[in-house]
Amino acid sequence: MPHMQNRSYRRAGAFLAFLLCFAVMLAACSKPAEQSPASQASQAAKRFHLVGKIISVNTANNSLTIDHQAIPGFMDAMTMAYTVHSAQDMTGLGPGDEITADVVVPDVGTLYIENIMVTKKGSGATPVSGAAPSSELHEPQPGERVPDFAFINQDGKRIHLSSFRGDALLVTFIYTRCPYPEYCPLVSKNFAQVYASSRSSAPASSKIRLLSVSFDPQHDTPAVLKQYAETFRKSAGGPVFDRWEFVAAPPAELKSVANFFGLYFSESGGQIVHSMSTTVISPDGTVSKWYRDNQWAPADLLADANAALSREPESAATIARAQVLTPVTSPAN
Repeated sequence: MPHMQNRSYRRAGAFLAFLLCFAVMLAACSKPAEQSPASQASQAAKRFHLVGKIISVNTANNSLTIDHQAIPGFMDAMTMAYTVHSAQDMTGLGPGDEITADVVVPDVGTLYIENIMVTKKGSGATPVSGAAPSSELHEPQPGERVPDFAFINQDGKRIHLSSFRGDALLVTFIYTRCPYPEYCPLVSKNFAQVYASSRSSAPASSKIRLLSVSFDPQHDTPAVLKQYAETFRKSAGGPVFDRWEFVAAPPAELKSVANFFGLYFSESGGQIVHSMSTTVISPDGTVSKWYRDNQWAPADLLADANAALSREPESAATIARAQVLTPVTSPAN
């Protein structure tokens, strides 16, 4: 009898062991696979549904300017440029196409659209509004002479680009009301880093100047520009106005300035849709390098500026900066 009981215990123990092993195997099989960082980032991104009409197509930088309806939980109805996640998604798209798409807002990086679906094919005609479409704009070329444009700075003074001769000048475009972190705020933040680095690096960097140009002169008055500039005092490492100026293009010259620097902009419903443009101007007043977007790092611009300075003829170091500073009360037409 004891022998029979021992065999029963052994059988029960073996069965329990089998059940335990089976449970472990099931747990192992049901364990989720390891996710790549890209997959994790994709799942962390927020997504919103867009319904709108294509205004213009820019294949050079994979972007679409879209007039879209309000996006619930994200933004009001407006017209703006969106980066397209995959260049293949732009195949066959044209102005006037009515589309739906997903707006993807990652935790880190620039928002973009994907899953573009054409719900109604358009005529392909590009409407004219504001400055010329990106495809028709002039693109600054290395060695090209930059016109002596005039601007109104944060002190209400008229300055000309010729006043920066002898220095490497970094020019970018902003408007202070820009609501999108990856556009004007990012460019200004990166300019502040460039400025801070140039303040603490080699003596040659004292010849690097920065110019942030607003294409919203009606709103961005000298007082507004000065207040905006002060928000970068900490990140710039101190007062910025000795080598970084904030200016607005006079309305009468705005389109000429925008066209030369390859900048597209269009105002609709109080919002300004715009492209990006950053230019490195050599001490002799010619284009050294041009960026059509904001995909540059502060270190890139510092390297570009120093490269422009290194190509400067020795005689250029003696060029007198032609200061043309005429006080005005407001931007003139």
